[in-house]
Amino acid sequence: MTPQITKADVDAAKRILSKRPSGGPGDNPDFAVRPISEAWRLGGRRAAYKTAVANVAYIWRDATGSDRFGPMPQKFAERRCELHGSGLILPPRAPLWAGGYTVWEEADAAADATGDFTAIAAWHVMAEIPTEVPPQRWHALVTNFVERELAAKGLVSAWAIHALEGDDGAWIVRPHSHLIVTARQWRHDCRHGLRHPAGIGSWGAQARLERAWYRACDAAGLLTRHFASGASRSSLQGNGW
Repeated sequence: MTPQITKADVDAAKRILSKRPSGGPGDNPDFAVRPISEAWRLGGRRAAYKTAVANVAYIWRDATGSDRFGPMPQKFAERRCELHGSGLILPPRAPLWAGGYTVWEEADAAADATGDFTAIAAWHVMAEIPTEVPPQRWHALVTNFVERELAAKGLVSAWAIHALEGDDGAWIVRPHSHLIVTARQWRHDCRHGLRHPAGIGSWGAQARLERAWYRACDAAGLLTRHFASGASRSSLQGNGW
């Protein structure tokens, strides 16, 4: 049954879905966090896919699956030329069943079971990768960041790196990473489906995550500049690397 949406519902959704203030100066890489829920399409805002499964399939450029709204669009796979790496990062001692789409399917089911179309299944993070960081360092930049800032706190993250360079060397799609991050308890225990206490749902948590990304990018850029200038790895280690 389609819920009756009131103006108060729309106003509440707008507050939920508004992009929070930036936590850094204007020359920092772009960084945004948005909720994954049915409500994301409300208020005239740019549409996002409604489920965690669809968001993961989108960033992985995977058109083979489906969610409760139907099959994934074929256009996901048609954009695989932009994909420079993808995967799933689990916390330490995660059970074997947690691979693939299982965590995301269960998160969607938990959100749907609330009967609240604003219920958040997961979070979608977009983080720009500075162009001074070379492609061979993108994977380490993203996965080390996820392991340190998210997996270590018990959160599951699907990740992907997208970029597309034109024949003239200009970026058609500027380098950036996507993270789909659990918002709910995902282990099979009495807390399953509840809000994760270490999640990134608050503005404060999102601002901390944003600042951590800036630091990671700064470190990756510094490392690149050191090697470009001929510095040896041992000299970097002497400076704390």
